Amino acid sequence: MYTHSEACRTHYYKLELDRSEMKDQHNCKSFLPVDTAHVVSTDVIKCSSMGDGCGISIMRVITDSDIDIPEATVSMNGGECQIDKVSSNNYLATITNHSCRLCGLVSRCKCFLMSAINKGDKVEWTVLGQDSSCVRELVSELRNKGYTVNLLAGGKYNEDMTLTSKEEKYLRIAFDQGYYDVPRRTDLDTLCERIGCSKSTLNVSLRNAERKIIRNYEISKTG
Repeated sequence: MYTHSEACRTHYYKLELDRSEMKDQHNCKSFLPVDTAHVVSTDVIKCSSMGDGCGISIMRVITDSDIDIPEATVSMNGGECQIDKVSSNNYLATITNHSCRLCGLVSRCKCFLMSAINKGDKVEWTVLGQDSSCVRELVSELRNKGYTVNLLAGGKYNEDMTLTSKEEKYLRIAFDQGYYDVPRRTDLDTLCERIGCSKSTLNVSLRNAERKIIRNYEISKTG
């Protein structure tokens, strides 16, 4: 979580990179245990660096109706992939990539890759930096390494985009208890008893958290 002072100077930028210039690397999609011919779409929801050249990402995967990916962890040369089925033809893949030079570069520039949306030969990144100069440095380093990078949007990442400690706590409990499952495994009254708060307080906290998460998702989609 960011403190108030950190949030006031943190910036987000939406960048467009040419995917055709990444073919010499292990990309996250190559770790999926499924023939790419059966993959309808992939979106990287979150991605972060775990060290020099090593990254971990969470990817949303939509397949066609002819394939079912078993829930399992699959190891392969250069990384591993854990598959969790969300619904029919809808999966979450947690991918550890031990050969991601881009992830190491993002980390060295003190930035965070919040999302990466595939659009054909292009990929749209939403990047956070502790200030605007960090993101400018990242763009400069990417261009120096031969990547074509276009700046699509940007601005100050403020506290209205950041979950408070209470919102994060309540949202995590609600998620773990099955409030967001389909069908739901719990309701607000049961959650209130578990947390020890009023129904109105819990309802407002969850709605605020949901609004912030949706807003952040829309940043990655529309800028």
